Amino acid sequence: MNSFYLYIIESSVTVTLFYLFYELFLKRDTWFRFNRYFLLFGLIFSVVLPFLDFSASSILVNSQNQFEFSEYLNIGSTVSSFEAQTVAAISRPDYIILFYLLIGSIFFVRFINQLLKIFKTINANEIINYNNKKLVLLNNNSSPFSFFNYIFINKDDYGSIGSNELLLHEITHAKQKHSIDVILLELLLVLQWFNPFIYRYRLAFKEVHEYLADSGVLIANNDKIGYQKLILDQIEKSFNVSLASQFNYSLTKNRIKMMTRINSGKFSKFKLLLTLPLVAILLMAFSIDISEETKIDNSESITQVLKNSVPSIFPVKKVDGVKISWGFGMQISPISKKEVMHNAVDIKAPEGTPVYATANGMIRKLRSNYKEDKGYGIYIIIDHEDGYSTLYSHLSGCNVKEGQEVKQGDVIGFVGNTGQSTAPHLHYEVKKDGENVDPAKYF
Repeated sequence: MNSFYLYIIESSVTVTLFYLFYELFLKRDTWFRFNRYFLLFGLIFSVVLPFLDFSASSILVNSQNQFEFSEYLNIGSTVSSFEAQTVAAISRPDYIILFYLLIGSIFFVRFINQLLKIFKTINANEIINYNNKKLVLLNNNSSPFSFFNYIFINKDDYGSIGSNELLLHEITHAKQKHSIDVILLELLLVLQWFNPFIYRYRLAFKEVHEYLADSGVLIANNDKIGYQKLILDQIEKSFNVSLASQFNYSLTKNRIKMMTRINSGKFSKFKLLLTLPLVAILLMAFSIDISEETKIDNSESITQVLKNSVPSIFPVKKVDGVKISWGFGMQISPISKKEVMHNAVDIKAPEGTPVYATANGMIRKLRSNYKEDKGYGIYIIIDHEDGYSTLYSHLSGCNVKEGQEVKQGDVIGFVGNTGQSTAPHLHYEVKKDGENVDPAKYF
């Protein structure tokens, strides 16, 4: 659940920053096409960014000399400690997520109802083809609006003075596929209904869409005064469908102002370069782990991965009374009293002392039945990478099963006195490519 909270937080912050950037640097410029793509990119980026993760893996060492290799690859990727604390604070009570889902469901039902309202309007009215678009002739007194290739216009307006400008305005919406932006924004609104800036973002999108459509009309017909009067004539008409690109909005005043504004100078294009630092900052803030637990570089991570796959820790916890009682090499056997090759180290420890896997690997063999005073007693063999294997014998019991994968530091068994043994101890062998090597070199 914490991953979901992180996703929503990061997505909301991204949308907010993109809107503030637009409001501060781009809103008053006449680069309408760029502004639209900027807002659309911000919308998509806010959905994708929380999934990105460039964080390194962290190595944690616990009090029992166990090594854990943790990867932070969740849906909300690892973020700053401030975000983690925020999530911890709000994720305790389950009713918060239930309340969030309840309100989100209401917004989703509203979205579906808006779609159904449009489809019902299409089915209930006459449709004619017009410049490769579907023209829906309405019986009610409504201002023109569009939804993808469907253009809705009042029957009385169709064919009247100014209808060409009205239709050209909506055709521009349709050609530039503004409805795609609206659908994406409405879906994101279902997830971020609590974010006040998402509503400002929606208004900014509507403004840009209207500026683009107005520009399309004025390019074909440069009569600004006549077109502005036509806009004012449509103020009283309304068709309340938020998914549609409508001709008349409360932003009519801003549209008229923008028509009279002189095109932004070439110097203003340099402001567009400021979008690059914005994207870079968001990537660093949300996709690169900066927490204290994971401040390690990639080379250290790779080194630790390799180390965990090779026997490299002491197989029991080093406490008072634990020591190597018999080393590797030619030794006098305490049983036969003869010099023999001892291919292991014997570690004296109290019976029942936990025995740890010395590297990541898979349990190749486990022997739990044995004969007294013969052989290894209860023993475990683990295969590791790069040709290594380890043997742990004379155990009193096992904590694993054959075929099981284990990690370095996992408890696999317990020190015992089974088989040919004179006192509780661990007989520990390390093999490299089938040949015994001195285990002491791998502690």
